[in-house]
Amino acid sequence: MTAGRVAIVAGAGGAGEAAALALAAESFHVVILDSRLESAQAAADTVTAGGRSAEAHGIDLLDVTAVVALHDDVVARLGRADVVVHLVGGWRGSPGLGLTSVDNWNALHPPVVGTLASLTAVFGPTVKSAEAGRIFMVTSTAAATPTAGNIAYAAAKRAAEAWMEGVADYFRGTASASVTVAVKALLTDRMVAADPEKSWPGYTHVRDLASAIAHAATTPIDNGTRLDLTTGTASA
Repeated sequence: MTAGRVAIVAGAGGAGEAAALALAAESFHVVILDSRLESAQAAADTVTAGGRSAEAHGIDLLDVTAVVALHDDVVARLGRADVVVHLVGGWRGSPGLGLTSVDNWNALHPPVVGTLASLTAVFGPTVKSAEAGRIFMVTSTAAATPTAGNIAYAAAKRAAEAWMEGVADYFRGTASASVTVAVKALLTDRMVAADPEKSWPGYTHVRDLASAIAHAATTPIDNGTRLDLTTGTASA
């Protein structure tokens, strides 16, 4: 079976579901991944309820053997993988530098950097060979200004950004692109409903993030671009 364009969305939270919906609206078949199958399935059901195409997989992205098996299954069934969107992460902070900072690093490095590494290493060659492949990663502007309290988070995000720069080098000379999207923090409807009086300055709604990803996935963009959704600027 050869499908139309195929997008892999890793992470089925608010941002993942929004990205899946936006890419499905652009006629992508969306493969939604999450460590919890029920979360991936809920997001896929939301997509298919709107008449679009999606499927769900529960997977540990730190298990490279499982990621390879998933890749081979997707390519065997669908014939391609055009876009990969990495939306796996987390947040942990502390009052200052100390042993908790090390605990935070040990907790954040696997989901923020490890899952990105395995996902891109396995799917990268297939995306590179696509007509206009894309790999997206979302970072935080906080990574540019580390504090003692967010040192582990900032370091993990910076490491992930460096990984994406390496992906950009791998894509050099092709029509594919590594794209890093920067936000201060993400906002969901659930967060707004829980605190309707809060103004959320500087936050990016997941729908706006998803719209930016879908646009960059379907229009020409320079390899190595950094999209800063807090300022509306792009740089390569």
